[in-house]
Amino acid sequence: MLTVLHLTAAESAIWHTLQPGIKEGWTVEPEEGNFRDSPERRRMRLHLLKLRDPKLLEFQKKASQAGTVDALTALILGTDLKKVNDADLAELFFAIGPGPIGRIVESMLGTAVKDEDIEGVAALTTIRRSLYQAMIPA
Repeated sequence: MLTVLHLTAAESAIWHTLQPGIKEGWTVEPEEGNFRDSPERRRMRLHLLKLRDPKLLEFQKKASQAGTVDALTALILGTDLKKVNDADLAELFFAIGPGPIGRIVESMLGTAVKDEDIEGVAALTTIRRSLYQAMIPA
């Protein structure tokens, strides 16, 4: 089980508003990744996605038309990803990039009430950290 959350300053501020009980057992480390994405690059990554899940194929069409990070984030938050296979999820997260993942993290933190919610946040922050490492030249 993941026990570390890699949070930005804004996400840490949300974290500090949570009830003390829900924060027990979790370690927060600062996320300092800074990848400057562009709508054009994101659209290209979304266009090149190779997905198999029919639900995600429809998502891919809508995501390619999302004009802003906020619109893309709302689309992601409104899509049930629970039964999507890991390969499709990995492709999806790479395509949307770390920016929208950060918005999802903020939303999930703001509504977290139990440990399982924080587990999801921890997983997303780990994925985002991996994307930063992959997308930023060393």
